Amino acid sequence: MTFGSKQARLKGPWNLPAVTVELTTEERNKLMGGPLAAAMAVMAVDMGIFSSAQEAIALGRELASAASRYASNPLIASLFDPEALKQGLRPEKLSVTAEDVRDGKVLDRALAEVDGAVALARAKGDEASAKQYCELIVAGCEAVAKAAGDGLFGSGDKVTAAEKAALTKISQHLGVTTTL
Repeated sequence: MTFGSKQARLKGPWNLPAVTVELTTEERNKLMGGPLAAAMAVMAVDMGIFSSAQEAIALGRELASAASRYASNPLIASLFDPEALKQGLRPEKLSVTAEDVRDGKVLDRALAEVDGAVALARAKGDEASAKQYCELIVAGCEAVAKAAGDGLFGSGDKVTAAEKAALTKISQHLGVTTTL
């Protein structure tokens, strides 16, 4: 099933049709898996019951605002196309075990997932669109890192050293500067 064929209208006096990117359901799921895998890696380095819930909510908010923040990006606009989202998303879940978390392999597994999603973004969009997609991934990770502290019930320092290290590795891997 393919979505993104409806032409959106650009705001302004021109009223020109916006460029869209055709995405199949599988492509949309893969592209959505990039930010989710990276955010999961940031969550996994400093996991707690209450903080994980707060971090998941923060990621949801970040992704929910992506369509408006990147409205001029045809790839991201198509990814968050309201008609397509009505069909639902089923991104592949990052396959990690408790042993992976203990051994610090979650980040490596996440980066492999991210690489696949970024390769698809580059194949489906232009270089500027793919770069903004990478920025979206890092923004999701930043939202997760800032969501909860390392103390009781998510209090304490908001961005732990482990989260900062994971975020730095992800942002450097993607060639995007982090604000944290």
